[in-house]
Amino acid sequence: MRRRAKAALLAVIVGSSAGANAQDRVAETVHNLSTSGPGRIRAESEGQICIFCHAPHNTQGVRPLWNRDLPVSSYQIYQSSTLDARPGQPTGASKLCLSCHDGTIALGSVLSRADQIRMTGGDFLPAGLTNLGTDLSDDHPISFHYTAGLAASDPQLVTPSALPYEVRLDAAGQLQCTSCHDPHHNVNGNFLVRPDAFGVLCTSCHSMTGWSGASHRTASAVVPAAAADWPYATVAENACRSCHRSHTAGGHERLLIFQEEEGNCLSCHDGSMNAANIRAELDKRTAHDPRNYLEVHDPVETFGGGRAHVECTDCHNPHAAASQPPGPPYIPIGATLRHVGGVTIGGAQIADAQYEYEVCFRCHADGAVTVSQPIVRLAHTSNLRLKFSPGNPSFHPLAASSPSTDTVSLVPGLPRGSRIRCTDCHNNDTGRGGGGGGGPSGPHGSNYDYLLERNYTVRDGVSEAEGEYELCYKCHQRSSILSDESFSEHRKHIVEERSPCSACHDPHGVTTVVGGTSDRTHLINFDTRIVRPDPESGRLEFRDRGRFAGSCTLVCHGERHRDEDYSR
Repeated sequence: MRRRAKAALLAVIVGSSAGANAQDRVAETVHNLSTSGPGRIRAESEGQICIFCHAPHNTQGVRPLWNRDLPVSSYQIYQSSTLDARPGQPTGASKLCLSCHDGTIALGSVLSRADQIRMTGGDFLPAGLTNLGTDLSDDHPISFHYTAGLAASDPQLVTPSALPYEVRLDAAGQLQCTSCHDPHHNVNGNFLVRPDAFGVLCTSCHSMTGWSGASHRTASAVVPAAAADWPYATVAENACRSCHRSHTAGGHERLLIFQEEEGNCLSCHDGSMNAANIRAELDKRTAHDPRNYLEVHDPVETFGGGRAHVECTDCHNPHAAASQPPGPPYIPIGATLRHVGGVTIGGAQIADAQYEYEVCFRCHADGAVTVSQPIVRLAHTSNLRLKFSPGNPSFHPLAASSPSTDTVSLVPGLPRGSRIRCTDCHNNDTGRGGGGGGGPSGPHGSNYDYLLERNYTVRDGVSEAEGEYELCYKCHQRSSILSDESFSEHRKHIVEERSPCSACHDPHGVTTVVGGTSDRTHLINFDTRIVRPDPESGRLEFRDRGRFAGSCTLVCHGERHRDEDYSR
């Protein structure tokens, strides 16, 4: 009995060892093109294994005893605005690999045979991922010097001295195909020198900022079984493979699986693998819809110029973005916006935004994009950086707390001096902020104009109701406004005259850089579609006369005001 148990245990050990060492020898891999090869393509009668690459005699003198002609093709090389290396035409081991893998030289064409070795299954490498062709612009760059200087110029590259021993540069210090692939061993699949599960191989060279805490590194979401581009069961296991393909990539720059940048995001963020169905949000009435643009965004672009666009990576860094944990009501910037560039309130471009509004200012500040149905105001500018400036006479407290003591209408629990974020107003109308819905947070899409999470009526002649000015009443008590606590004729204007809040107030702030002579306190910046200048004097003005007091000169609803005084 003991002998049988020992024999059974030995069989298990031997079997496990055999499984672990499967394809550890070239004879066990598809690179064995002889008659004994395991692949679909193999020789009709040639029994030698090594002859398809090597021969002891009659070679070209190319190491290591190369038995094939070298390709003479001129290759299209990988190019990217984010690539600091300068790869040229393939050299060294990479050129040897391409003597089969560019598909231009027959597999059986070797120097040590007078006649070409005939193959079953095709004389040339068949079309597919392994046939790279002569266009290498969709393949990982090769044949460039990987130096300490290169790593110093790109902090997201590992210095050569810190590379794992399996990842080897050639004698000239160049990165070649053989830095990632070992043609004689296939224990990791695809002849990789290290496993690619959990990004092990990619992170041998690439040390992406924020990757250690990124959701794409840790997410346990299960990948659909039919997903051809994802070889592993979970997002965390696929890691880099979730978005990138090192050969024959759809998006050549940055080696993305899909050419359409958003396709790499929406293939998961459509509710199939991630609870946040962003695709559904983009179909709403107003949206930051990346599907309207193709290959316009560039990671190294400057903000405030060029072609207006919005892509997922304008706001999110896929190597760093993480789920936002529960926290206080106000946070400067959410975890989904980690390590994204921005523009400060002073107009400086920074590589790592510290506040949410700095990300928004990339598009909505000095190079402000056009929005639908813009409201033209007395002091008019589309530059929100200027509107929110703490140096203005009045501003919503985005970049700094407001010093004003006149805001007596704040809802209970919202203390004076509180700061807000852009997404307190611009957000998903079916998200947690927009009435407690279960949709994803963020300004991806809304059924309200201006991508607002709640209704904000800007049309004149609409009867006052809580639902019409729901966004304003989120922070300002309706009862306080309608009882004229801060302005003696709030109720008259909103209820009786049916004027919208936006007829007088600019919700962002009022800059001193443009506009007329009107005072700019209390966010008063008239909508010139509704409020007109006095026809005799040509004046359109508000004058601040002290706390809860002021006067107007204008025409509104056909009624003329000339220095008309208001006091509480």
